Amino acid sequence: MDATLIDGRPGEHVSAADRGLHYGDGLFETISCLGGRPRWLALHLERLQGGCERLQLPFRDFEALRAEIASLAAGQPRCIVKAILTRGRSVRRGYAPSGGELPTRIVGRHPWPDAVPRARPGFRLGLSSVKLGVNPLLAGLKHLNRLEQVLAQMALQQAQLDEVLMLSSSELVIGGSMSNVFFADAAGLFTPALSDCGVAGVMRRVVLEAAATLGIPVQVRGVAADELGAVRAAFVTNVRWGVQPVDVLLGRTLESRAHALSLQRLIDATHG
Repeated sequence: MDATLIDGRPGEHVSAADRGLHYGDGLFETISCLGGRPRWLALHLERLQGGCERLQLPFRDFEALRAEIASLAAGQPRCIVKAILTRGRSVRRGYAPSGGELPTRIVGRHPWPDAVPRARPGFRLGLSSVKLGVNPLLAGLKHLNRLEQVLAQMALQQAQLDEVLMLSSSELVIGGSMSNVFFADAAGLFTPALSDCGVAGVMRRVVLEAAATLGIPVQVRGVAADELGAVRAAFVTNVRWGVQPVDVLLGRTLESRAHALSLQRLIDATHG
């Protein structure tokens, strides 16, 4: 990080008793910033607010958070701003919060990563051996417990792949280790349902809206691993990559980038 605000003040330290550290009791957003402005900030804050409601995390000062994110993005040609909310410093020992905690907010600016594919050719998507636990109570949330993704990324570094798909413990395709995924077969475009686990990404939502604008139907449904052999095209999405076409899926070269490129063109034209 090249700049950090903790509860609105410059700093780099939080309490050793913070529940985000002890239990992963919190949420985060990774926000792409371009031309000094955060992109899709309203969608990020909407997801964050929904997560606070589901976790009963008593954070209310979203306007202050919005201003802090905007201030760190200002003047930067391109950067990443990460916002973290935790339930705050523990008031008592144990998993159950007392209700008297004061939430901690951490907002940090990171340089734009150098190794971002950005629709480059040769993108290879494999399959991770790490499974995602099924938990509908947390499904869709970007909560602080990312250990499954950490393990998947550690294995990814040892393989000649750009990203890996992760299955749920019930053997359904959920998404990439740091992305959502869309597929196309003879019947059309589809993306995994996220009612049991996985993160409902902001870029996934943007893509679904763009597809509706273009009149491209997208099925949101359970996707079995054995369906991947019939996939003709695929792309992964996140706020850093945008819409990244997949050229090689599980070692098999795919036929087309057309869906991905048309959606990315619309998103770029609409959102800059």
